[in-house]
Formats: sequence, structure tokens, C-alpha cells
Amino acid sequence: MKKSLISIFVPAVILTVIAFVAGGSGLVMKGFTISMNTALRTALMLFVSFVLIGQLQILITKEVLERLLQKLSGLKGIIIGAIAGGLFPGGPYIYFPFIQSFNNKGMPFYIFITFIFGKNVYDFTRIPMEASLIGPNITLIRNLITLPVPIIAGLIARRFYKNRTIESILMKEGEKHAADNNSS
Repeated sequence: MKKSLISIFVPAVILTVIAFVAGGSGLVMKGFTISMNTALRTALMLFVSFVLIGQLQILITKEVLERLLQKLSGLKGIIIGAIAGGLFPGGPYIYFPFIQSFNNKGMPFYIFITFIFGKNVYDFTRIPMEASLIGPNITLIRNLITLPVPIIAGLIARRFYKNRTIESILMKEGEKHAADNNSS
């Protein structure tokens, strides 16, 4: 956590100094105002998403998830994971904690990859805005061209990580980061 905070804090300070040099304290305050407005708009969404994540962790036990994944394994699970990713609302600050909540419940890594690709490629919530800004024909073409991408990514991940879970892959990396943070 310490290194993550520093990696964001240092650029923020540098950009604040640049804004001060470029436009004085007025420009810096304008940036802080935009930041506060963004934080306030996002705070409620974050709170509700963490409530949702907490309730899902209680309701979806490892056994329930295992039964669901047995029914939805393979290509069927990949397609459902891609569509679920595309339908999931919000940005990465909402869907990464959602996925993280399943890491100790045995979710296959390829479903995780499919969900992330589905969220970033499909993101069905942006289709109306995209259609209104660049036109429905271009939006349709873009969606048709990118339609197989999450499924292909899921199939590739399944090929290389078929029997691996999120926990088995991500926790090893997390343990390494935890050791790094404890030593600093």
C-alpha cells in the first residue's frame, strides 16, 4: 500500500507544481475543485459497490460458486463471463474489488480473464453514448469486430491456465508485494 500511495502521490505533487508555475494558485485550486467534484460523484458509487461486494461474499460461498462453475465451465463459462463483464457497471475501482472477492473461492483464472476482457471490450453501458457521439453504424461495426476478443482471450487463458485459480496466480504475486511492503 505504501509504494502504491507513493507512486500516485509523487506525480500528483509534480503536476500540482507544474499547474502552479503555469497558472498560479488559481489554476491549482481549479484542479482541486475538479478533483473534489469527481471524488464526490464517485464516493456513493464506491460505497454501494463495496456493500454489493460484501453481500455477494456472504451469499456466494465457495460451494455455490463451485456448483455454478461446474455447470458453466469451458466455452459456456467463457461466454457467460464475457457477457457478465460487459454488463457489469462502473469502472475498475468497482469491478476489480468485485473479482478480488472471488479469489479465495476457487474461480478459474480463465473466467477472471474473460470477465476483465468482457468488461473492457464490450462495456454495454457505453454503447448509447458511443452511438450518439460517433454514429450507430461505426458503433455496430466496432462491436461486431471486437465481439470475439474476450472469448478468444478466455480460450487462450484456459489453454495455458486451465486448472489454475485466481488465488493460485494472484496470491503468489500478492505475497511477493506484501513481503516488499513489509520490508520497507
